[in-house]
Amino acid sequence: MTKRTNEQFHFLTHVVGKMNIPFTISVAVFEERPALQECFQQQCQKITADLDQVNAVFSPFKPDSLVSRYAAGEREVLLDSTDFQEVFLMADQANHVTEGFFDPFFKGQYDPTGIVKGWAIEKIFNQRLRPLLTDPLVAGVALNGGGDIQAAVANDSELTWMTGIENPRHPGYLIGKYPLTNAALATSGVNKRGEHIKRVASPLMQVTIVDYSLTIADTWATAGIAAGTKRFLELIKKHQLTGVLIDAKIGEISFEKGQVHHAQTI
Repeated sequence: MTKRTNEQFHFLTHVVGKMNIPFTISVAVFEERPALQECFQQQCQKITADLDQVNAVFSPFKPDSLVSRYAAGEREVLLDSTDFQEVFLMADQANHVTEGFFDPFFKGQYDPTGIVKGWAIEKIFNQRLRPLLTDPLVAGVALNGGGDIQAAVANDSELTWMTGIENPRHPGYLIGKYPLTNAALATSGVNKRGEHIKRVASPLMQVTIVDYSLTIADTWATAGIAAGTKRFLELIKKHQLTGVLIDAKIGEISFEKGQVHHAQTI
């Protein structure tokens, strides 16, 4: 069988602006048909509604969100939403696994922002996009939220989702591209949002993690920035992590399944 390059697939894409970031919904197909277009539009509408619901529950900027109400002392909101309960338990587990570097109470009150986006993208992806792979005309699906992406491809597809990683020292330029098939990628850094989390003093500028789960990748990217380069390199080896970090003094360090080495590109 002749392998297809990415240029030979047709891509259906739609961008939704929510929570101050763009969410890009992508479906790669072997050939375009009206029924596929209609199905894609329906899923885009559902994903838009899903993102609105996530924002209503988890936004730390909305005073009536469950996160804001819980932070204000309304502990009974834990009973109001299974999603809230799920994230609460996951954030607590992430705090334990990362040895406290992922901290949902980093501001002195509850704020699980560092895990919510990854969790939401992965959950919506699994519910709305992954099932489309049962259609023989669908080669792959992906959901990207502000550079964090969950992706999958069909078993008979040669598709790869090429995901760029921005250079924090030169915004707008890439340090490299990572080819994803059935995997997720998350990046956390200080170049755009500044010092937005409690962290160890360190020249660590950016962490990108690749994993099968975007929730896990997002958690470790956040924890890595909090831990700083020296401690995070130890955690990389201990937890067999894959990805790349940018340190202002050392430069780029890539790592795969816990094995650390220097690299100019991924």
